[in-house]
Amino acid sequence: MLMTVVLLACTSPGESSTSASSSRTNPSPTASVPASQTKAADLRTQLDLLLAEQVMIVFKQASAAANHSDEFSGYAALLSVNSADLSNVARSAFGDSAATQVSQEWDAQNAGLVEYTVGVVAHDSGKASAAMSGLTSTFVPQFAQLLTTLTQVPLDPLTQLLTQQVLLDKAAIDDAAAQKYSSLYPDVHTAYAQSSRLGDALAPRIAQKFPDKFPGDAAAKAVDQRVGLNLLLQEHAYLSTMLGDAAANARSGDQAAATAALASNADALGTAYSALRGAADATRFDQVWAARDAAIATYATSADAASRTALSTTFVSDFTALTHVGQQPVGDQVTALLKVLDEQRSKSYTTLAQDDRSAATATQPIADALVES
Repeated sequence: MLMTVVLLACTSPGESSTSASSSRTNPSPTASVPASQTKAADLRTQLDLLLAEQVMIVFKQASAAANHSDEFSGYAALLSVNSADLSNVARSAFGDSAATQVSQEWDAQNAGLVEYTVGVVAHDSGKASAAMSGLTSTFVPQFAQLLTTLTQVPLDPLTQLLTQQVLLDKAAIDDAAAQKYSSLYPDVHTAYAQSSRLGDALAPRIAQKFPDKFPGDAAAKAVDQRVGLNLLLQEHAYLSTMLGDAAANARSGDQAAATAALASNADALGTAYSALRGAADATRFDQVWAARDAAIATYATSADAASRTALSTTFVSDFTALTHVGQQPVGDQVTALLKVLDEQRSKSYTTLAQDDRSAATATQPIADALVES
């Protein structure tokens, strides 16, 4: 119901007979561009990925804090990188002044989430309460108002979306602090899935406001498929390194929960692939992807040569043969993932957070190629 309200609010009035006639006379410059590859599609994909990525980084810093790991500072700093990229998206639509405002508000949210994490882990209820109060009472209304001013999406639905997101992030942080692994991964997944609803509400409206900058239909079915695959593959990359961190630090409960989360992600990927390519190919996809996940689990635990070869050679060959995605992006993503797993095992934290992000970002050309081919 909420998204129906938002989408109705974002719908532009119908064309006049004059404008419709003009459109027929002067075809849109995107007429020959596949719907999934337009600038509007790029906008929605990038926005959704950044919003979802923030959830994963919030979880990573919370997990590191709960486990008193030196990874904490790297992931806390990575929130600023994500914020800068989000600001650049805002700049491309609204200009420098608005981008600065978006950055300030988003940075305030990140600071509040980190402060809440520190308070919960340190059992400082005063610090935690103050941080959460700042998020719900200051960040949410201020950011919702800013987005409404920039996009004209109604204030109430945006306020609801942002409030829900903050509360879902809180649940994941609480789980991480308490090391409640059975609920942690489902809560992270729920927060991750929720985050894209904001991007889905904003991107079509931005594209409608600025058709010269973002030609195309951000809400087209092909864009839904592109966004869905991108989000699932990004989630898979981060879940893989969550499993790697749990294995490297012998947290058996965490490792089991991460393995279960990867299996759920694989099921969703298989469903998405089936919708894109058909049930026959989807069966083979499930097999190839299950072998990948099994090799990741083995390598995260033992770093043996056989599982490394299974990922870097066998998986790359099988996946590219099935999907017709080029070997270069698939191989690059596997290499980036293996680098993170190696750093986790060796406790090499200097560039771990950034390398983790690089492995997740490397899934994007694969997702896009799956939709385009």
